[in-house]
Amino acid sequence: MEQLAKIEPENIVYADEAGMDSRDEYAYGWNKCGERFEALKSGRRQGRINTIARAYCNHQLIAPFTVEGSCNRVVFETWIETCLIKCLKPGQWLIIDNATFHHGGRIEELILAAGCHLLYLPAYSPDLNRIERCWSWSWIKSRVRHCLARFNCLRDAIEYVLKQVS
Repeated sequence: MEQLAKIEPENIVYADEAGMDSRDEYAYGWNKCGERFEALKSGRRQGRINTIARAYCNHQLIAPFTVEGSCNRVVFETWIETCLIKCLKPGQWLIIDNATFHHGGRIEELILAAGCHLLYLPAYSPDLNRIERCWSWSWIKSRVRHCLARFNCLRDAIEYVLKQVS
């Protein structure tokens, strides 16, 4: 990505989404070959909380936003309009992956109206998204699990941890 290499690092804002569900453990087990393994928990996700489009700029997490359920274009647009725009400076570049819901709708219009630019990464290139390398979602999940007992719900714990690291 020649274009990305030409942009000053302080003018780049990387964005991504990640989620966590209410399962506090993942069942693993052993059994003899040919015998069915019976887990105590189903493999279904329940109570999924997504941090939608956590953004990363200048080694700092900005504009965290949580939502119950999955991300889609409407949720992503809402995050841009209510959280990200007030953190952006004119001339900055928003770098996002090629997820289907990142295309269309008002996404480009909102970014351009803020005086910023939008750049889509090539498909299957998480190595180019600095948020993937510099901000470990597994690290955040670990912090959430350690403080989960202090909160009434998973979403409150995630929001607490995101505020601590923002």
